[in-house]
Formats: sequence, structure tokens, C-alpha cells
Amino acid sequence: MDIEVTGHRSTRYKRLIKQATEFYCTKLMSKRMCNTLNVSVLFKKKLDDDEDYEAFCDFHGKEDGIRSFTIELKKGLTVRDTLTYLAHECVHVKQFAIGEMKDGTVYAIHTKWKGKVINEQKMDYWDFPWEIEAYGREKGLFSKYINYSKLITDIPFLDSKI
Repeated sequence: MDIEVTGHRSTRYKRLIKQATEFYCTKLMSKRMCNTLNVSVLFKKKLDDDEDYEAFCDFHGKEDGIRSFTIELKKGLTVRDTLTYLAHECVHVKQFAIGEMKDGTVYAIHTKWKGKVINEQKMDYWDFPWEIEAYGREKGLFSKYINYSKLITDIPFLDSKI
């Protein structure tokens, strides 16, 4: 797995985000699948897609067996929120990587979920099956990462801004 973190000056935070991304992906996918991933994590003041989001995952496709993704994270969030949003977006990485979810220019307002085409305009965001899974797993992944991590030692650190 190749992980690149950009848009943040702190080496400590970059290392934290890289470690968390790898941890989340290895909990969600096989080692073999993880070895086919190229994930760029980008910190931004405003996200390109929509200002209402704190994080976003974009699948760029597969080339020479490597699946490429960009995860955008909004700057200025707490470490706790950033790691939780990152876990959520890594669930989407898994969904795209293993072929559960397909969207983009081919389907426009439609997303293909586990072989079924879903019209996003006829369904509430909170009812999207891919979001139900991502929200359902983000807190558990975050908790597992906190227990695993050697970088995070106390709760106040989690509530500081990243």
C-alpha cells in the first residue's frame, strides 16, 4: 500500500494519518488487496466537492493492477474527528476497491451498489447503503486504532486541532 499525506506541515500529524490509513485499510481488506492501493490523503481548507462535508473519498480507477484514491480531509478539525472521518472514508476505499460500489461519470446521478443501480436523487443520503456501512464502522475502527496506536496516549490530545 502506498500512502501519501499532503497539505499539512506537521510531520507528526502526517505520520499519524499515514499510520491510521494503513491500519483502517488492513482491518477492512485483505493484505493482498491492500497491496494494490495507492491512497493520497490531502488536507484542505475547503473541500472541492461540497463545503458541507468534512471529508471526501474519490476513486480514480485502476491502472496496472493499482487502485488509486484521494481522501480529502478538512483542516482545522480535532484529531478525534479527523481520525473518525478518515475511518469513514477508508470504508469507502474498501467499497470501491473490492467492487461493492461503482459511481462516477458512467452512472452520473446513479451509484451501482453490489450490482444494483441506485438513483441517489430518489433516496435520502442517510439511506444510502454505502453510507450506512461507513457510518456504522467508523467509530469501531477509530476505537480499535486508538487501542492499537502508540502515538496517542491521552484523551486531551484527541481533542486538539489538527
